[in-house]
Amino acid sequence: MATLSKSENTIFREGPVIFIVTGTQAPFDRLLLILDKWASNQEKYTVIAQMANSKMHFKNMHCFNYLEPDVFNEYFINADVIIGHAGIGTILTALENEKKLVVFPRRVKYSEHRNDHQLHTAIGFEKLDLINVAYNENELVRYLDNPHAIAEKKRIDNKAERRLIDALCSFVNK
Repeated sequence: MATLSKSENTIFREGPVIFIVTGTQAPFDRLLLILDKWASNQEKYTVIAQMANSKMHFKNMHCFNYLEPDVFNEYFINADVIIGHAGIGTILTALENEKKLVVFPRRVKYSEHRNDHQLHTAIGFEKLDLINVAYNENELVRYLDNPHAIAEKKRIDNKAERRLIDALCSFVNK
């Protein structure tokens, strides 16, 4: 069972679903504010956010502080688009399930994390052409304004490839 946030009066739309994933460790208000503002100017998409105990009030999204894993997975699998922080769990789950994903990395300069590892994760996965990245609000809004054009990336398996296992074994056995 999920716990609802303060946004009980939110506008709940029919149609395609955009699921926002912020992780569970800390709120990501910069991302949520951009999405709430964008959602106020559109009527087609249902926007659902897992918001990690944000203290902000969002009027244009259906928000949850926390979702039980089975409920979270149901939203994740059934969403048309995932917008999320650049957490490795979010990225790998999207790739394993062939979900349209846009990541928006948390940044240390906005006090959203203790270092810029999410930025570096996003850059690395983007170089491999495995994810779509928005580095600022304008880029994120461009993705949101045309979610059908968000590139679907190659599915990855949830098990390591044989060549990775062989390389690790070779390294360990040296």
